[in-house]
Amino acid sequence: IGQVTPSKVSQNWHTGSGVAERDSAVTHALEEPDMATALAQMAPQDPDYAALKTAYARYKKVAAAGGWPTVTSTMSDADALAAVHARHVSEMTDSTADRSDSAAAADTTPTAEELKADQAKARHRRAPLAAEILRFQQHHGLEPTGRLNKETLDALNIPADGRVLQIAANLERHRWLPRTLGSRYVYVNVPAFQLDAYDSGQKRLTMKVVVGSEFQGRATPTFSDSMEVAVFRPYWNITPEIQAKEVGPKAASNPGWLESQEMEYYRDGGVERIRQRPGDKNALGLVKFLFPNDFNIYLHDTPAKALFAKTDRAASHGCIRLEKPAELAQWVLGWDADKVQQAMHDGPDNHTVRLPHKIPVYIVYFTAYMRDGELYFGDDLYGRDQSLEQQLRESVRAA
Repeated sequence: IGQVTPSKVSQNWHTGSGVAERDSAVTHALEEPDMATALAQMAPQDPDYAALKTAYARYKKVAAAGGWPTVTSTMSDADALAAVHARHVSEMTDSTADRSDSAAAADTTPTAEELKADQAKARHRRAPLAAEILRFQQHHGLEPTGRLNKETLDALNIPADGRVLQIAANLERHRWLPRTLGSRYVYVNVPAFQLDAYDSGQKRLTMKVVVGSEFQGRATPTFSDSMEVAVFRPYWNITPEIQAKEVGPKAASNPGWLESQEMEYYRDGGVERIRQRPGDKNALGLVKFLFPNDFNIYLHDTPAKALFAKTDRAASHGCIRLEKPAELAQWVLGWDADKVQQAMHDGPDNHTVRLPHKIPVYIVYFTAYMRDGELYFGDDLYGRDQSLEQQLRESVRAA
């Protein structure tokens, strides 16, 4: 269950201690005639963990060999192309599914002289600089501009041993997860801004998400629970904190503002609260998915569709906004598309539908992760990597 206790390094990780699983695994290991096999079976068995272990070993080799070349904004296009391409060869080997891509398929790093000698052939043989940069940006959670901006240069020049530690930290997070996630579950990786739905080990649905912003206590926590209901055309019952800090002051300064936002006062246990009526303006959109938890976090639709076009999608108060809420409703309820659309647009307000079977939901935080067989790095949105990496360094020294 890992070398580090999540609560001791401010990981905000609440997926269970794993103690019962650990004790069961130890008992099983003592009955196993081959101790090496028994120990190996105690580690996470999912393919992503194995792929990250392979990447970890590869990056350690790269770091031991001196890392990768520095990339600067003053380089010529040919020199920058050679340096960025060398970075791809170092990073993408063994983790790239589509090896027809020139950056992935190259077995050796071309020199700047080779590129200068034959620019015409190089154009056909490997991607030009903008395409190489774009590929790097797409795999490192950066705005896909195809240009060597400051953020891209900073990411390119993170040393290899820094990436080694980052991968180690994410291997540790895998060990904090339950060994069995279930046959049918929803998996949200916050730094990747992505939701995946799995059934029988196969990914059935994937979509972009918007998660909590990184300031003012809006971070989306890491935890697991079970989805129980979908609510179509929901009210948005504004939390006391948001009412006190945001909505209340606007209503007080502008008497007509609440009505313009289709909001209204209501009584909740004798307390005057504010809610937003169901409809197209509702901040929760036309459907929300509830998995009761201590953090008041849920998945929901949103009228702010433009946010899904952004690369950095940390913009909510903590709940998770969905790019394809109707498709998720079909998947969790077993309904066809027409029935879901009817419930979203023409059905009764605040209509609760219980799922046929509860579905586990895992909200996780991985800044190095696998996607479709390739290695990606996400932005450490909430600054959780450094403390974990430091603790892991100390654990290695102590060992």
